[in-house]
Amino acid sequence: MGFRSLLKKVEAEATKELEKYLDASTGASAGSTTTTKSDAKPPKFDSKTNPPTRWEKAVFSMNGILAQVSQIDPDGVDVVCFPGSDGGEGGTGYDIYRNVKDTKGLEELVTAHEPKGDCKMGDAMDVVLKEAFDRGFEERPCSVLVFTAGRPSDHEAISKKLEDAASKVQKDSDLTITFVQVGDDEWAENYLKQLDTELTTTSADGELIDIVDSIKDEDIQKAVDEMKGGKGSSGITGGLVGAFAGAALGVGGVYLANKISKDKRTKGWNGRWKCIYEGDEMCVLDVKDDGEGNLEISGWDEDGTTFGSYAEDEDGFNIQHRQPANENEMIAGTIVDEHTIEWDDDTRWEEVPPENNMGWGAYTGAAVGGAVAAGATGCLLEKKFFNKASNNVKSDYVIVLDRSGMMAVPDTGK
Repeated sequence: MGFRSLLKKVEAEATKELEKYLDASTGASAGSTTTTKSDAKPPKFDSKTNPPTRWEKAVFSMNGILAQVSQIDPDGVDVVCFPGSDGGEGGTGYDIYRNVKDTKGLEELVTAHEPKGDCKMGDAMDVVLKEAFDRGFEERPCSVLVFTAGRPSDHEAISKKLEDAASKVQKDSDLTITFVQVGDDEWAENYLKQLDTELTTTSADGELIDIVDSIKDEDIQKAVDEMKGGKGSSGITGGLVGAFAGAALGVGGVYLANKISKDKRTKGWNGRWKCIYEGDEMCVLDVKDDGEGNLEISGWDEDGTTFGSYAEDEDGFNIQHRQPANENEMIAGTIVDEHTIEWDDDTRWEEVPPENNMGWGAYTGAAVGGAVAAGATGCLLEKKFFNKASNNVKSDYVIVLDRSGMMAVPDTGK
């Protein structure tokens, strides 16, 4: 089940609950074309009675991260899954999806195969390291992010591969590998800690080389607690911070991430927005926000005006709208950053700055990466992969995703 499919499943369940409420109280229907603020209320998630799987958490986090780093990787992001499906170049060892430039590319990745099998990472790491050294590091560095739920069954071989790679680089900024623990498996935590603290070497020039660091599940949970308290950042940094919510909460993290990005706006959703589909600009929309959760949208190629709505509660923020072609279908949005919304019909809205020849950074006076975060969130953003991304470092970004049976485990968090 892919990213969009997971969202639609949750939205369908939320709509059923809304229909029950409306039928009982007013006789109305959730499919009515009348849009009210209550329609947009974020779905409720009980991670204790219906916990997300580690796979779901990793997928939603990866989606948010890819949306950000694809903006600064000239060639697009490479995504590697292990074990493989036995239908691609990696056989049963790995599947690789090259040059992914937007989150739509995740759909094929996620829906193709469910997590199962042994947590054997060696073949996937081999191809990542080989291609990194084949490209070289003169033009730009290589930044690798690995999501894993358990200690790899070939962990000793992995440690040796990483040690060999570290001995070949001239400086540790050329090649960096950040491991993210998904779930609270104790063996995984201990192994990743070992990689983080013990895997160092020395270059031919005598420079200390440390290419590996790691993020514990506990670190992510602490950062998400900070987000719930209203701490966040803007721009690419804000998008990366929001992605941590996916690693902690799964689909529920999308609504929390929406809330974080929404808080960076000061005048609602008023403005002009380019509507983009598959890279092509379809039209420029004029959005009017009444400040009470209701949107009026004009400028569609078709005649007429449509409506949208948004709502916020302690669980997060949800935004949705209807298209002229089918006013009975509600389309939910994912806020990539405060000036970009991706919708579940695969369209993308990008806000038009007041001057078309200037970017938003010129108006805010801020760097592309956004403000520096502090606390637990700041610690995560200091990790090698996220430090490069949040500082807008052009790099060959690679995401490695554990698709073993360990990822199918439901996870309530600590």
